[in-house]
Amino acid sequence: MLVIAGAVVNILLDDFLNAYLGRGDAVPPQDFDPARMGAAFWWALAGLLVVVLLVFAAAVLVSWWFTRYQVTPEHVRIRSGVLFRQERQARLDRVQAIDIHRPFLPRLLGLAELKFEVADAGQSAVSLSYLTHAQARVLRGELLGRLGLAAPDRGPAAPVPGAAAGAPVRRPAPWAVTGDQERPVLGVPVPRLIGSVLASGSAVALAVLLAAAPVALLVDPRTGPAMLAAWLPGLVSFGAVSYRRVEQGYHFRLLRVPEGLRVRYGLFSVRSQTVPAGRIQAVGVDQPMLWRPFGWYRVRVNVAGYGPAAGESDAMRSTLLPVGTLPQVHQVLHLALPGARDGDLAALLREGLHGLGAQGRFTISPRRARWLDPLVHRRTGFAATGDVLAVRSGRLSRHTAVLPHEKTQSVAVSQGPLERALGLADVHLHSTPGPVTVAVPHLDTGDARALAAAQAVHAAGARRLADGPSHPQTPRQESP
Repeated sequence: MLVIAGAVVNILLDDFLNAYLGRGDAVPPQDFDPARMGAAFWWALAGLLVVVLLVFAAAVLVSWWFTRYQVTPEHVRIRSGVLFRQERQARLDRVQAIDIHRPFLPRLLGLAELKFEVADAGQSAVSLSYLTHAQARVLRGELLGRLGLAAPDRGPAAPVPGAAAGAPVRRPAPWAVTGDQERPVLGVPVPRLIGSVLASGSAVALAVLLAAAPVALLVDPRTGPAMLAAWLPGLVSFGAVSYRRVEQGYHFRLLRVPEGLRVRYGLFSVRSQTVPAGRIQAVGVDQPMLWRPFGWYRVRVNVAGYGPAAGESDAMRSTLLPVGTLPQVHQVLHLALPGARDGDLAALLREGLHGLGAQGRFTISPRRARWLDPLVHRRTGFAATGDVLAVRSGRLSRHTAVLPHEKTQSVAVSQGPLERALGLADVHLHSTPGPVTVAVPHLDTGDARALAAAQAVHAAGARRLADGPSHPQTPRQESP
């Protein structure tokens, strides 16, 4: 539509301006009235805009009319398209979570979008947009009830919008509609959020850019155009990153719900995201260098089915605490890793974030690793309890990753040529994709092999314990 409108406007400009204003080879007629022709031009342009708007409105209405969704006992199915038809479906037994997303403009109209997170999809497999906010909450409650993730339902039967005929439906539990079973855990104050953004690398780069341009102009005014050309894009880029972090983390809240954890955040575009219990595969606690004077930390998680973040806009999908204090970190870890004992977890976290050298339970890289990691080798290490494995790294910006034993999918030991010469090896512990990487570089070769063997044994034992009686190990007895 933009190309067609541009072509028509170009033709009109050529005809009216060149022919009637005396430009080019064309000669205006004897009875030419510039005022009348100018008015005709603007009327023609207004008519063109009206036609474009009508065509756009018709396309939107047709698209809305041909969009249908269906809820069956096995699937959520969405059909759309007029000339090119598309059908997408998500199996309910593969759905990991159902989130409510409210971008700014739909939020003004009271609408919401349902996003279905499906195992191994990486991104949302099915997105249903748009329902009214009340309909979205009702439908999410009904689907979570079918998945067995919601609170027990005691209400009478009631139809769900879009449900297939004959499908077994129930009235959603009260929490699904009113949220009265959402129990607040913690929130992030706005001043702390803004302070964390100001104490970030992008904010420092933004401040350097703001200070460099006036200084360069004072030193040599002739560099003004070149400096502006280099300064303005960087200013816009770093400013947009800082604003996006504030907009996304605004009014961040962590809540407990019957199906797990729920985070809600956003200034203009509000997102309500549910992390089902048992889907968290690994937890990472970070403390950037500029946050250390304030005692602030960030908690991110790997969630089964979410996959790696596609960019800055998806970073909040895997964040349980964008910026918080150490007691809040302990709260989040207690909820994210319910199978770990609090005493062991708190001690591991303290040693992982603030320990240095071979103090405590951490096994660190040997002294010869300083040839490869001159600054970080005394911080690199691991420690294990009966429930989790903790890995620490980073000297200026500190990182600690916590991996439950039963969530370990595989363990790999690798060596490069320099590592072989120094008797070192790297250990990689694989979980689901996400922002948290669990790896221990430059360990002593014997320690690396011992860690890989022990973690394999821990992981197998923890999975058998978690499976319980559903996977009996005793042979089946034959009947006489």
